[in-house]
Amino acid sequence: LELNEIGVEAAAGLREMLKSAIDGAPVSMYSVAEPISWKEFSDGGWDAIGISEADGGAGATLRDLVAIGHTWGQSVLPSPLITTIMAKRFSSAAREYAGPVSFAIKTRSSGDLGIIPFGSYGETKVLKNLTGGPESLVSTSDLAALADDYADSLRLAEGKFDTEFTKAAAEELALVWASEAAGAAFAMLNKAVEYVKTREQFGQPIGKFQIIKHYLADAQMLVELAETATMMGALDEKLRRESAIYAFDASIKVIETAIQVHGGLGFTWEMGIHVYLRHATALRDLATEILS
Repeated sequence: LELNEIGVEAAAGLREMLKSAIDGAPVSMYSVAEPISWKEFSDGGWDAIGISEADGGAGATLRDLVAIGHTWGQSVLPSPLITTIMAKRFSSAAREYAGPVSFAIKTRSSGDLGIIPFGSYGETKVLKNLTGGPESLVSTSDLAALADDYADSLRLAEGKFDTEFTKAAAEELALVWASEAAGAAFAMLNKAVEYVKTREQFGQPIGKFQIIKHYLADAQMLVELAETATMMGALDEKLRRESAIYAFDASIKVIETAIQVHGGLGFTWEMGIHVYLRHATALRDLATEILS
């Protein structure tokens, strides 16, 4: 599947890093905290992993970044690592800034305001232009966090501008975000499987009920198809847009299934499945806009 050594090692290293930082804490707790500081990512060179070797980076391919996104999505850590990796991949202005970088994206519901993932996170700056014109980074210190933060894990803010994307940058960002959603779906399917092994009704685990088995079997197929779609999109630019859209839709269906399998508990704050659902749907809405 053309996954390079850097992709394998980076995904494995990131998985261990996230596991150590989270240490079994529920997502409902760490999605409103900062388990890993930006300095740890920066000092480890994680923000430069997608930059070409000619520009001083690690030279990860899009296929490698999809693998990293899938691992990242399994925890939905509230940090701008993915947006920074992608910004620095395409922009020399972003590469010159040591801190985190993000994008502003106008949506149908935001009017003249651009929605900024991690715009309310620390020293994040927003890239206004990567289309070959004058590049500039805008400080987010004067931007307002969204009054109704739909996705806590994305630290959304808004500003009166939006980023100009090239077609290539928009499609790559959308695909990596879709791989995040696929990773979230993978994690929530595993959570649902573990739950049905212990939750009992009528004197037996609910996982023995045929309807539950069918739900989870369908979800397993969708998880595999979503991940495969992002892989294929990474290897064939003609499939990139459709692959991202498909992976988002399939992943969100899986997360919704996980909520349904958990019954009434699936809707509780403590269970935390809603964090993954909101994270994935927010990224889908942003990706849809830049692909349109």
